[in-house]
Parts: sequence; C-alpha cells; structure tokens
Amino acid sequence: MRPEILVVRKGDGYHVLHGHLHLASILSRTNEVTIDASGEGNVKVIKTQDGIFVSGGDRRLPLIHLGK
Repeated sequence: MRPEILVVRKGDGYHVLHGHLHLASILSRTNEVTIDASGEGNVKVIKTQDGIFVSGGDRRLPLIHLGK
C-alpha cells in the first residue's frame, strides 16, 4: 500500500486527492499499485490499454483525474 497517495470516489469514477505525481511515476514503471481510497480502504490502480482504472471488490471504475 502507498499511504502517500489518496483517491476518492466521485460519481462513476475516482479522483486523486493527494500524490498524483507519485502515482504517475509509479504507473510509468508498473501496471498496478495498491493505494488508499478515502472511506473505502485499499484498492488497486491498474493501467491498461483502455486507461487507468481503480479496482476494489467487484467493481472497476476509471481514474478520472491523474494530474493538474
């Protein structure tokens, strides 16, 4: 888990609240990282050909905002 990165669910996707540069750096080297989602606990951020998604439980939603 990466406590320095925090995402929050907003509607049909997730937004990065803290650590967007760190997350971008990690995803440039690997396709998956476990991070904290506010109010939900640990989730996986997965980089695919179709975009970046947050996977938790039985759902997979897009990461809408990775940077500013």
